[in-house]
Amino acid sequence: MEEKTLNEKESLEIITRMIQETKNKLEVGDGNMLLLWGYVSVCTAILVYALLLWVQTPQVNWLWFLIPLIGYGVTQKQKRKEANVKPHSSSYVDKVSAGIWKSVGIIACLFAAICMAFMFCGYNCWVLMFAYAFIIIGFGSIAQGIIIREQSLTFGGLFSIAAGGVVASCAICDIPIYITWAIPLYILCFILMMIIPGHIINRKAKKLCRKN
Repeated sequence: MEEKTLNEKESLEIITRMIQETKNKLEVGDGNMLLLWGYVSVCTAILVYALLLWVQTPQVNWLWFLIPLIGYGVTQKQKRKEANVKPHSSSYVDKVSAGIWKSVGIIACLFAAICMAFMFCGYNCWVLMFAYAFIIIGFGSIAQGIIIREQSLTFGGLFSIAAGGVVASCAICDIPIYITWAIPLYILCFILMMIIPGHIINRKAKKLCRKN
């Protein structure tokens, strides 16, 4: 009986240590990835916004595809670099986090395919992708915030979903969505749910490294 109690205590200690180590590792990794996608999204939005005001042609909107092209390319390069420098096995929390953002990416591909299909039929429903950026990515931010217990991620995601609700409501009610307020709102959301949390997470990770 005593041996069984001792093993249970050891198991609990091991599980607790693994959770803490996973949390610390996620904070560092997620901070870098959030900053990457956040800055790419914001810089692309600023570029599109400036060109739309300057040249005033809808073809400029194709530049939005720079976000997945640059973001995915740099992400894969970084993952290969990290795997070569410091290979590690994925924990359950790693897999859950990866699954969340993989699902967000798959939904983006599905929505883009739907918009392309409607475009070839003579309809313009690209506002769906705009709403996706607010709502679906906002949900991913909330889920990630819950996993690593980072309130700034959760707050940013909630703000983005609320903004997405406004954009979707305008589209449903045939209220014009002007770039003068829609793109700045997009930029604000990505600052709140990716850039600010990314810096906060990295700062916390540095403090943990100093303590250890």
